[in-house]
Amino acid sequence: MISLKDQRIVDLTWPIRSRLTRLDGTIEEGTRDVYDMPWIVEETVNQKDNTIEHLIGANVRTISDWPIAGTSGHMGSHIQLGVGHNDNWSGLPDGMLGIWDMPLDTYYGEACVCRLDNLKGEPILPEHLSNVQTGDIVLLTSPYTGEDQPTVVEETAKWLAEDMQIKMFGPGVPGISWETNHHTPEPHNSPTHRAMTGNNIPIVYPLVNIEKLNSDRVFFMSLPLNVERMEGTWVRAIAIEDKC
Repeated sequence: MISLKDQRIVDLTWPIRSRLTRLDGTIEEGTRDVYDMPWIVEETVNQKDNTIEHLIGANVRTISDWPIAGTSGHMGSHIQLGVGHNDNWSGLPDGMLGIWDMPLDTYYGEACVCRLDNLKGEPILPEHLSNVQTGDIVLLTSPYTGEDQPTVVEETAKWLAEDMQIKMFGPGVPGISWETNHHTPEPHNSPTHRAMTGNNIPIVYPLVNIEKLNSDRVFFMSLPLNVERMEGTWVRAIAIEDKC
């Protein structure tokens, strides 16, 4: 029998409170994730058994500054891969996989915790990640925000993906700047996205509370929904470590 009684579980998932439209039309405002994305639900009645359920999304545009009515799998903490997401970009390899194609054990395992408190506003280079082992899940954090965040540069993204063959990439946000060069012409845009998805390495983000971990190595688990063709799915990401 497996027991976690001597283990400490840390929730790394970004918290959101949904924006709820009630049956009577009243609205209870919610919160947004670090990327300012809302979570939108509508109350409804299941006619089969008269239970109340909440539908994800909205029938009409209910938030004036949100360009679409629906909720995507990229809101809040989520996992993404390339198929159906960025495989339309030029310069990516054949053979990219979807989240649903990967074996379940892709999404859990031993993880290294990279605390980058000494890299205020600086690039993250391979030498700063000396605790990363081949095949690790990599969790990165720093205490900084905005322009002071350390940045994952292309060299480092490729090193993690191709040399270290990491299992999954998990940046803390805020804390780590990793989505860079969005508007650079293809095929030179978004080098971290390209390095990870091009090598079928899932990206799980935005994560929080990595800095609350006591250990440099933890057991990480973040399971996506088993829904084919959903290129990004919500997760509850946790880290498990020994109690001090």
